Amino acid sequence: MSKGPFLAILIGLAGLSCSSDTSGQLDQENALTPPHEELYTVAERQDIIAAAQAIIEADPTAALVSVDSLGRPRIRSVDTSKPDSSMIIWIATRPDTRKVDQIRGNPNVAIYYNDDEAISYVSIMGTALLHEDIETIMANNPFSEEWTSRFFPDYPEDMLLIEIRPTWMEVMGQGIAASEDTWRPQAVTF
Repeated sequence: MSKGPFLAILIGLAGLSCSSDTSGQLDQENALTPPHEELYTVAERQDIIAAAQAIIEADPTAALVSVDSLGRPRIRSVDTSKPDSSMIIWIATRPDTRKVDQIRGNPNVAIYYNDDEAISYVSIMGTALLHEDIETIMANNPFSEEWTSRFFPDYPEDMLLIEIRPTWMEVMGQGIAASEDTWRPQAVTF
């Protein structure tokens, strides 16, 4: 599945990852709260969530957008878990990656899934929590033993889990249509 045609959307999402007040300070607490006019919803909430789950299940490789110490969006591909009923997503990484440092500095992130052929996508804006304790890692590692051993030879000691807790989500596809006038995707808040 090509990620190319929707790269511009990612750059727009990255702008949601932080906001500034008049003094130039980051307002991390309110950065991901969408303005009311941003939300467009005509479908039932459970239908939007079901469509998002189907899009993610079809291709769980996503683009994770974090913000670096200079306020620049940083985008990389990640393999993710299937979302749970609350749309929480888990990502495995090593503790010394740049994304971990960026999340420590600003926990507001966006994660983006798309299917160019079906003209479908899911954008999740939320907060990332870092989990380094072995009990949490063992209980929540969503990946197969083969996948885990391939990327984490000293598992669980060399793994850190990133938990993405959604604040709001936009979906287009799987029967969830965007606005005909503005192309705005349908959204839900959490």
